[in-house]
Amino acid sequence: MHKSWIKIALLVISLMLTIISYAEPTFYRYKDKNGKIVITSALPEEANSIGYEIISPRGNVIETIPPPKSAAEIAAEEKAQEVQKQAETKAQEAKKIQELQAHKDEILLKAFSNEEDIIRSRDDKIASIAVLEGIAHENIVRLQKQLNEVKSAADTYQRQNQPIPENLQNAIKDTRRQINENQAFLDSKKVEKQQITANYQKLLERFQQIQTHPTVQQ
Repeated sequence: MHKSWIKIALLVISLMLTIISYAEPTFYRYKDKNGKIVITSALPEEANSIGYEIISPRGNVIETIPPPKSAAEIAAEEKAQEVQKQAETKAQEAKKIQELQAHKDEILLKAFSNEEDIIRSRDDKIASIAVLEGIAHENIVRLQKQLNEVKSAADTYQRQNQPIPENLQNAIKDTRRQINENQAFLDSKKVEKQQITANYQKLLERFQQIQTHPTVQQ
Protein backbone atom coordinates (compact mmCIF):
# COMPACT_ATOMS: atom_id res chain seq x y z
CA MET A 1 0.00 0.00 0.00
CA HIS A 2 2.84 2.32 0.86
CA LYS A 3 4.53 1.65 -2.49
CA SER A 4 1.28 2.45 -4.38
CA TRP A 5 1.11 5.85 -2.70
CA ILE A 6 4.70 6.57 -3.69
CA LYS A 7 3.94 5.76 -7.35
CA ILE A 8 0.87 7.99 -7.28
CA ALA A 9 2.84 10.81 -5.69
CA LEU A 10 5.59 10.57 -8.32
CA LEU A 11 2.99 10.60 -11.08
CA VAL A 12 1.34 13.68 -9.64
CA ILE A 13 4.70 15.47 -9.33
CA SER A 14 5.55 14.57 -12.94
CA LEU A 15 2.22 15.93 -14.16
CA MET A 16 2.68 19.11 -12.15
CA LEU A 17 6.16 19.68 -13.61
CA THR A 18 4.80 19.14 -17.11
CA ILE A 19 2.01 21.64 -16.49
CA ILE A 20 4.47 24.13 -15.04
CA SER A 21 6.78 23.76 -18.04
CA TYR A 22 3.92 24.38 -20.43
CA ALA A 23 2.75 27.26 -18.35
CA GLU A 24 6.14 28.95 -18.45
CA PRO A 25 5.91 32.24 -20.28
CA THR A 26 7.82 32.64 -23.55
CA PHE A 27 10.12 35.58 -24.18
CA TYR A 28 11.59 37.03 -27.33
CA ARG A 29 15.00 38.60 -27.69
CA TYR A 30 16.18 40.74 -30.59
CA LYS A 31 18.19 43.83 -31.42
CA ASP A 32 16.36 46.99 -32.32
CA LYS A 33 17.43 49.43 -35.03
CA ASN A 34 19.91 51.01 -32.62
CA GLY A 35 21.57 47.69 -31.86
CA LYS A 36 20.11 47.51 -28.39
CA ILE A 37 19.07 44.07 -27.11
CA VAL A 38 15.34 43.93 -26.39
CA ILE A 39 13.63 41.16 -24.41
CA THR A 40 9.86 41.11 -24.49
CA SER A 41 6.97 38.74 -24.01
CA ALA A 42 5.05 40.28 -26.92
CA LEU A 43 6.79 40.00 -30.29
CA PRO A 44 6.61 43.30 -32.19
CA GLU A 45 6.22 43.44 -35.95
CA GLU A 46 9.68 44.92 -36.49
CA ALA A 47 11.32 41.79 -35.01
CA ASN A 48 9.95 39.64 -37.86
CA SER A 49 11.98 41.59 -40.40
CA ILE A 50 15.28 41.47 -38.48
CA GLY A 51 15.10 38.05 -36.83
CA TYR A 52 14.84 37.12 -33.17
CA GLU A 53 15.34 34.41 -30.55
CA ILE A 54 12.75 32.60 -28.51
CA ILE A 55 14.11 32.24 -24.97
CA SER A 56 13.03 30.76 -21.67
CA PRO A 57 12.61 32.83 -18.52
CA ARG A 58 16.11 31.70 -17.58
CA GLY A 59 17.52 33.12 -20.80
CA ASN A 60 18.10 29.83 -22.55
CA VAL A 61 17.64 29.97 -26.32
CA ILE A 62 14.77 27.73 -27.37
CA GLU A 63 14.77 28.62 -31.06
CA THR A 64 16.43 31.13 -33.37
CA ILE A 65 14.28 32.70 -36.06
CA PRO A 66 16.39 34.26 -38.82
CA PRO A 67 15.20 37.30 -40.78
CA PRO A 68 13.37 36.53 -44.04
CA LYS A 69 15.63 36.25 -47.09
CA SER A 70 15.74 39.13 -49.50
CA ALA A 71 14.95 38.73 -53.18
CA ALA A 72 18.66 39.08 -53.95
CA GLU A 73 19.57 36.33 -51.47
CA ILE A 74 16.92 34.02 -52.87
CA ALA A 75 18.15 34.70 -56.41
CA ALA A 76 21.74 34.07 -55.33
CA GLU A 77 20.79 30.75 -53.72
CA GLU A 78 18.88 29.66 -56.81
CA LYS A 79 21.85 30.59 -59.00
CA ALA A 80 24.22 28.68 -56.73
CA GLN A 81 21.95 25.63 -56.89
CA GLU A 82 21.83 25.87 -60.69
CA VAL A 83 25.62 26.16 -60.88
CA GLN A 84 25.98 23.13 -58.62
CA LYS A 85 23.47 21.18 -60.71
CA GLN A 86 25.37 22.02 -63.90
CA ALA A 87 28.64 21.00 -62.28
CA GLU A 88 27.14 17.66 -61.20
CA THR A 89 25.76 17.09 -64.71
CA LYS A 90 29.17 17.82 -66.26
CA ALA A 91 30.84 15.50 -63.77
CA GLN A 92 28.41 12.71 -64.67
CA GLU A 93 28.97 13.28 -68.39
CA ALA A 94 32.75 13.27 -67.88
CA LYS A 95 32.48 10.00 -65.97
CA LYS A 96 30.43 8.41 -68.76
CA ILE A 97 32.97 9.57 -71.36
CA GLN A 98 35.80 8.17 -69.25
CA GLU A 99 34.02 4.82 -68.84
CA LEU A 100 33.29 4.66 -72.59
CA GLN A 101 36.92 5.44 -73.41
CA ALA A 102 38.08 2.74 -71.01
CA HIS A 103 35.79 0.25 -72.75
CA LYS A 104 37.17 1.27 -76.17
CA ASP A 105 40.72 0.96 -74.88
CA GLU A 106 40.00 -2.54 -73.63
CA ILE A 107 38.69 -3.56 -77.05
CA LEU A 108 41.66 -1.90 -78.77
CA LEU A 109 44.21 -3.80 -76.67
CA LYS A 110 42.38 -7.09 -77.20
CA ALA A 111 42.19 -6.56 -80.97
CA PHE A 112 45.81 -5.51 -81.56
CA SER A 113 49.05 -6.69 -79.97
CA ASN A 114 51.24 -3.98 -81.50
CA GLU A 115 51.28 -1.06 -83.90
CA GLU A 116 52.09 -3.29 -86.87
CA ASP A 117 48.80 -5.15 -86.34
CA ILE A 118 46.89 -1.89 -86.59
CA ILE A 119 48.69 -0.83 -89.76
CA ARG A 120 48.20 -4.28 -91.30
CA SER A 121 44.48 -4.22 -90.54
CA ARG A 122 44.17 -0.77 -92.10
CA ASP A 123 46.05 -1.80 -95.24
CA ASP A 124 43.98 -4.98 -95.62
CA LYS A 125 40.74 -2.99 -95.58
CA ILE A 126 42.05 -0.44 -98.07
CA ALA A 127 43.31 -3.28 -100.29
CA SER A 128 39.84 -4.86 -100.25
CA ILE A 129 38.33 -1.57 -101.35
CA ALA A 130 41.00 -1.22 -104.06
CA VAL A 131 39.83 -4.53 -105.57
CA LEU A 132 36.27 -3.23 -105.78
CA GLU A 133 37.52 0.05 -107.25
CA GLY A 134 39.41 -1.88 -109.93
CA ILE A 135 36.23 -3.70 -110.90
CA ALA A 136 34.33 -0.41 -111.07
CA HIS A 137 37.04 1.16 -113.24
CA GLU A 138 36.88 -1.79 -115.62
CA ASN A 139 33.10 -1.46 -115.76
CA ILE A 140 33.38 2.21 -116.63
CA VAL A 141 35.88 1.53 -119.43
CA ARG A 142 33.64 -1.21 -120.84
CA LEU A 143 30.49 0.88 -120.52
CA GLN A 144 32.15 3.93 -122.05
CA LYS A 145 33.15 1.83 -125.06
CA GLN A 146 29.59 0.53 -125.25
CA LEU A 147 28.23 4.07 -125.03
CA ASN A 148 30.49 5.23 -127.85
CA GLU A 149 29.22 2.40 -130.05
CA VAL A 150 25.53 3.11 -129.46
CA LYS A 151 26.09 6.85 -129.84
CA SER A 152 27.86 6.20 -133.12
CA ALA A 153 24.91 4.15 -134.30
CA ALA A 154 22.56 6.94 -133.22
CA ASP A 155 24.67 9.50 -135.11
CA THR A 156 24.27 7.39 -138.27
CA TYR A 157 20.49 7.66 -138.02
CA GLN A 158 20.72 11.40 -137.44
CA ARG A 159 22.98 11.95 -140.47
CA GLN A 160 20.41 10.14 -142.57
CA ASN A 161 17.68 12.31 -141.06
CA GLN A 162 16.04 9.22 -139.65
CA PRO A 163 14.56 8.91 -136.14
CA ILE A 164 16.73 7.11 -133.62
CA PRO A 165 15.10 3.78 -132.72
CA GLU A 166 13.64 3.56 -129.25
CA ASN A 167 15.80 0.59 -128.26
CA LEU A 168 18.91 2.55 -129.22
CA GLN A 169 17.76 5.56 -127.17
CA ASN A 170 17.10 3.29 -124.19
CA ALA A 171 20.54 1.71 -124.59
CA ILE A 172 22.20 5.13 -124.47
CA LYS A 173 20.25 6.12 -121.34
CA ASP A 174 20.88 2.79 -119.60
CA THR A 175 24.59 2.85 -120.37
CA ARG A 176 24.97 6.40 -119.08
CA ARG A 177 23.09 5.42 -115.93
CA GLN A 178 25.42 2.51 -115.32
CA ILE A 179 28.47 4.70 -115.87
CA ASN A 180 27.13 7.24 -113.35
CA GLU A 181 26.40 4.50 -110.83
CA ASN A 182 29.91 3.11 -111.11
CA GLN A 183 31.39 6.58 -110.79
CA ALA A 184 29.26 7.27 -107.70
CA PHE A 185 30.50 3.95 -106.28
CA LEU A 186 34.10 5.04 -106.85
CA ASP A 187 33.42 8.39 -105.18
CA SER A 188 31.90 6.67 -102.14
CA LYS A 189 34.85 4.28 -101.87
CA LYS A 190 37.26 7.20 -101.99
CA VAL A 191 35.48 8.75 -99.00
CA GLU A 192 35.39 5.37 -97.25
CA LYS A 193 39.18 4.97 -97.64
CA GLN A 194 39.71 8.45 -96.20
CA GLN A 195 37.51 7.56 -93.22
CA ILE A 196 39.34 4.27 -92.67
CA THR A 197 42.70 6.02 -92.80
CA ALA A 198 41.54 8.69 -90.33
CA ASN A 199 39.96 6.14 -87.96
CA TYR A 200 43.00 3.90 -87.94
CA GLN A 201 45.25 6.90 -87.38
CA LYS A 202 43.25 7.65 -84.23
CA LEU A 203 43.51 4.01 -83.14
CA LEU A 204 47.25 4.07 -83.73
CA GLU A 205 47.72 7.30 -81.77
CA ARG A 206 45.58 5.99 -78.89
CA PHE A 207 47.49 2.70 -78.86
CA GLN A 208 50.79 4.58 -78.71
CA GLN A 209 49.45 6.78 -75.92
CA ILE A 210 48.37 3.77 -73.86
CA GLN A 211 51.71 2.05 -74.40
CA THR A 212 53.67 5.18 -73.48
CA HIS A 213 51.48 6.13 -70.52
CA PRO A 214 49.65 2.99 -69.24
CA THR A 215 47.87 5.04 -66.57
CA VAL A 216 45.71 6.80 -69.21
CA GLN A 217 43.76 3.58 -69.58
CA GLN A 218 42.72 3.63 -65.95
